[in-house]
Amino acid sequence: MALAATACSGGKGSSAGGARPGEPVAAPPAGPPAPGKCPLTGQSPPAGVSLDRPVLAVKIDGLLAAEPQEGLDAADVVYDEPVEGGLAWYLAIFHCGNPSRVGPVREARPVDPDILSLYGSGLFATAGGPQAAMDKVRTTPGLVSVDSVTHGPAYARDSGRTAPHNLFADPQKLRSSTGGGSLKPLAAPSPQFDFTAGPAQAGSPKPKGASLTLKMGSQVTYRYDAPSNAYLRAENGQPHLAASGSQLRVVNVVVLWVKIEQTKIVDPAGNSSPQPVVVGQGNAMVLTGGVEHDGKWDRADPTSPVKLLDTTGKSIPLMPGNTWIHLLATDEPAYVQ
Repeated sequence: MALAATACSGGKGSSAGGARPGEPVAAPPAGPPAPGKCPLTGQSPPAGVSLDRPVLAVKIDGLLAAEPQEGLDAADVVYDEPVEGGLAWYLAIFHCGNPSRVGPVREARPVDPDILSLYGSGLFATAGGPQAAMDKVRTTPGLVSVDSVTHGPAYARDSGRTAPHNLFADPQKLRSSTGGGSLKPLAAPSPQFDFTAGPAQAGSPKPKGASLTLKMGSQVTYRYDAPSNAYLRAENGQPHLAASGSQLRVVNVVVLWVKIEQTKIVDPAGNSSPQPVVVGQGNAMVLTGGVEHDGKWDRADPTSPVKLLDTTGKSIPLMPGNTWIHLLATDEPAYVQ
């Protein structure tokens, strides 16, 4: 399996707060979000957002022609997935995140239900998709399709953009479009990650993991921004901007190295659609709080969460906030500095 190529420098901790230089300092307590916190981010919910609602997942265009995307900056969790031709699209998960518009919306792929089964139940917004993918979506327990074909009033084309990068959806309409009449019961998601209770304490080692570069269609770079304790995302050397004009900020950056199979779905150029295998185990890397953590990911079965484990087998806790997860082929490198 490919491992992250690292070029990092360490340093001794400060003596602030009574800690001696180089002396290990206990990490803040970590665990699932406390009651009343958002289960996917560990943060307090925005005003008016019910923690009892199910997730809304949206397949969002990842091509440069689709930028700036809307809603990515409000997503609780984003999966960066490979698609045909070496490109990548996003699977954005909204629970506490509450954008007014999302898109451009694209088509489902077979890996999406495999990921969404993590959340127990939910709504899935797409521009339809290949028959094999949509059949899998409709037969996945707990997953309700609110695609543009069957829920057209929740979608609209943006005349200022060119097809197919111009389909947008209204999350409020998507959530209300089922009218509570879904034959599949919907519920709030279970927590997916452990979170730290606070920032690293004085005496901790000097942060290592200030930047990450990997290939997901575009050349993607994350650079740690200490004032916001988050990573600024760039593509091909340029800031990846949200529709608001602000650069996308990601609190937790996760890379999962996975086996990639090929499906029988083929695009007009003859490229087959890749199928990341997201059940099993493999190498993982987590960047959070300016620190790199190398380890493993483990998912026992389709209904189990993905465990992020360090080299000793302990859970890697995240900082409260949004998380972006990148699915890389086992032979694809990622570089940390």
